[in-house]
Amino acid sequence: MSTAISRFLALGTISGARYLMAGAVLGAIIALTLNMALSSAEPRTPSRPGPMGGGMPATNGETTSPYDVPVGTCLNWTESDGSDMTAVDCDEAHVFEVTEIIQVGNDFPQDAERPSVERWRKIAGKRCKDGVEEYLDDPLDPEGKYSITALLPNQPEWDSGERTLRCGLWRIGPGGSLQATTGSAKDQSQSDIWAKGTCLGLQDKSVGDPVSCDKPHSYEMIAIIKLSNHFDGGYPPKKKQNAFLDKVCAKRIQGYTGGINLEKKNLIATWDTRSKASWKAGSVYVNCKVARLLKDESGLAPITGSIAKEPPEEKKPDSDSGGDGDSGGGSGDDKDADGSDGGSGDGDSDSDGSGNGSGDTNGSGDGDTANGADENAPDTPAGS
Repeated sequence: MSTAISRFLALGTISGARYLMAGAVLGAIIALTLNMALSSAEPRTPSRPGPMGGGMPATNGETTSPYDVPVGTCLNWTESDGSDMTAVDCDEAHVFEVTEIIQVGNDFPQDAERPSVERWRKIAGKRCKDGVEEYLDDPLDPEGKYSITALLPNQPEWDSGERTLRCGLWRIGPGGSLQATTGSAKDQSQSDIWAKGTCLGLQDKSVGDPVSCDKPHSYEMIAIIKLSNHFDGGYPPKKKQNAFLDKVCAKRIQGYTGGINLEKKNLIATWDTRSKASWKAGSVYVNCKVARLLKDESGLAPITGSIAKEPPEEKKPDSDSGGDGDSGGGSGDDKDADGSDGGSGDGDSDSDGSGNGSGDTNGSGDGDTANGADENAPDTPAGS
């Protein structure tokens, strides 16, 4: 086994808490993902970088060890072994952002053995989360787009005296691949959504990572809705979110498709909802989207080809630029602009797969939503 491969780890979640280990395909390091489990973590190359600023300056494009960069640095790599890892400006496409540097030398002198995976878990699980929330100056959305991660010294680095752990944030797609983002996490909403026009792949009757819409997929994202524009009295119960989105998403779909009849094409409308924890963290955006169920309703059926009346413009990696191409309104709330993974309709607690909202509707009208204008929608990466 090569030195690089021996550094990879892939472990599941512990005690139902979406926080500990996941395998990261990095050549010189091991990555501890503190809030979700993955089968892989290979990066996806974005279609093009986005315009947001933030973070540390790039290092002239030279490959940089994670132990040579300070807090606030964004790292990018495209090779599955991480051999091309480079520090970049956070306004460029990247897959990791350093949020805290933890020294463990007091606990592990020079002659100490390298900690076990379980020991690293305890160290990172205890210390990284608080540091991330201090870095963000906001709570971490437990259902949002960012996962807490830690970069660890490998055995040769440990033997040479390296005793630091670098906590950070990255974004994992629903299928387990690293997704490039743009803009510092400090300036992004954590909302778990995708850009309008994005298609998410299909994996074993469920949702996967972004794919081109001409390939079999599970969802096509129709619109991004900013719930806080319509619910200004605090967190809206999911019953109210569903009732509101049932109407609004239907209108968005008609505008996006030019009046398609979903039933005749065996398609359904669906959308995300937000939990109280997500709302508290500032995640107020949701996706309207379209899917197809298997005949026995045991999962999602494949869809091939976009249903858009006109192909959406190519999207940048998720950045806080506001507006996704047909945005026509919104409050300009930069704090909440984001792009993230909206894996709903697939049974997670923060989604509604039926497309049939019920219950009381919020009193705030959907006036300009009738024309299908996305509300200050943040740019996010479309399928590649």
